[in-house]
Amino acid sequence: MRNRLFCLSACVCLIAPLLEAGVSKGHRLFKANCRDCHGKAFEFVTGKTTNQWSSILNDGGRTLRDFHVKSKEAQPSLEYFTSSKYDGHVSHYRDFFLEYAGDTGNIPACE
Repeated sequence: MRNRLFCLSACVCLIAPLLEAGVSKGHRLFKANCRDCHGKAFEFVTGKTTNQWSSILNDGGRTLRDFHVKSKEAQPSLEYFTSSKYDGHVSHYRDFFLEYAGDTGNIPACE
């Protein structure tokens, strides 16, 4: 029993930082790639619920990409959204957006 408890504790200790890494990386990516158009991350992310963000990002980010590609206001970001860089970042955006969506009550420590 002790061995199982130890293994479970070890797994939790090892996995928890990895989950948080996606959230914090998503926040950094937002600040680097999205803030110019969308403003502060917290104000932007809390504007939608977890269900809304899931719906927008559940297809590997294609819905979000298509919105930006079709929008005249998003033309400055077109290069980013059509790059493989964006494809690699989608999971981090998803983690960040779902963690701080408006219906979670979570508040980022700093902007």
